[in-house]
Amino acid sequence: MDALSEVLRLARFSASVTLDATARAPWCVSVAAGSSILRAHLVVDGTLELRLAGADPVTLKAGDIALLTHGDAHLVGSALDAPAKALSSLVKAPVAGEPMPISLGGDGEPTRWIALSASLERHLSEPYIDALPRVMRVNLGNAKALDSLTDALGLTLSASDAPAVGAGAERASLAELVLVEAMSRYVERLAPGGKGWLAGLADRYVGRALALVHGRPAEAWTVEKLGRQVGLSRSALADRFSEVMGEPIFGFLTRWRLQMAAEILLTTPRSIESIAHDAGYESAGAFSAAFKRVFGKPPSTWRRKRRR
Repeated sequence: MDALSEVLRLARFSASVTLDATARAPWCVSVAAGSSILRAHLVVDGTLELRLAGADPVTLKAGDIALLTHGDAHLVGSALDAPAKALSSLVKAPVAGEPMPISLGGDGEPTRWIALSASLERHLSEPYIDALPRVMRVNLGNAKALDSLTDALGLTLSASDAPAVGAGAERASLAELVLVEAMSRYVERLAPGGKGWLAGLADRYVGRALALVHGRPAEAWTVEKLGRQVGLSRSALADRFSEVMGEPIFGFLTRWRLQMAAEILLTTPRSIESIAHDAGYESAGAFSAAFKRVFGKPPSTWRRKRRR
C-alpha cells in the first residue's frame, strides 16, 4: 500500500458528484467557501475558466480537472464577469436516485461540466493537503475512471425504468477514483529535486518508507529496520529522508502517530494510557504534553469537545 492511499483511507476520504451540467456561453457560477470540503471541476467537453479571489484565472479544457484543496470561494464559467448563479441554487434533488442533468447560460458555445465534492478528516490528511497548491489542475486524458464516470452519468431513466441497483454508490466510487487519479498524476509529474511530502511520495526510497510508516504507525520502527525494508543502509536512508522531506524520520513518525492518536480518541472508547502506549510514549503525561503541542489541547479535552 502506498502512502497516499494510506492517508486517504485513514482520513476517511469520500467523494460524490455535485452537479452534471451543460452550460452555454455566457455563464458564471459562484461556489461558496467550505473549509471541510474539497471541490473539483471536471470538463468533459468545451472549456471554462476558474478563478479564486485575487488570483489569475485558470483555463480548463476537455479532459482537465481542477481540484481546490482548501475549500476557497471561487467562480467558474465562460465569462467570469457575467452575473453569477450560486452553485447551491443549481443542485437539484435526485429523481429515483438519479442526478438530474442541469442546463444554464445563454445560447453560445456549450460546455459539459461536472462538479465534484470530497470530504476527509483534515487532521489526518494535513501532510498531503497542505503540500498541494490551492488549485491543482491535471489533465485526465485516457483515464479509465473519467470514461466510466461520464458513462455512468450519461445513463438516463425512461418512464418505465427502475433505478439501477447500486448506481448511487457506483457514482460515488467513480468520483473518488477520478480524484485519486488526479492526485496521483499530479505527484507523478512533479519535477525532480523537490522537497516535502509530495516529493517524498515520488521518491523511490522515501516513498516506500512513508508507506510503511503510514501503514504500520504503531510498529517499533528504527531507521535500520526501515532501511532494510526499503533497500538502503541506515545512514543512507536517514540522509535521503531528511534531504527530501526536510525533517528526520522520527520527527515525521512522531507527528503521524499523534495524528493517528487524535483519530483514535474520537472513534474509540480506549483509555488515554492505551493510546499513548501505541503512539510510542512511556507515560500518559508525556503523551498529553506532546499532543497539546500539536493540537492545542490535551487529549481528554480534544475527545470531549470534538465528540460534542
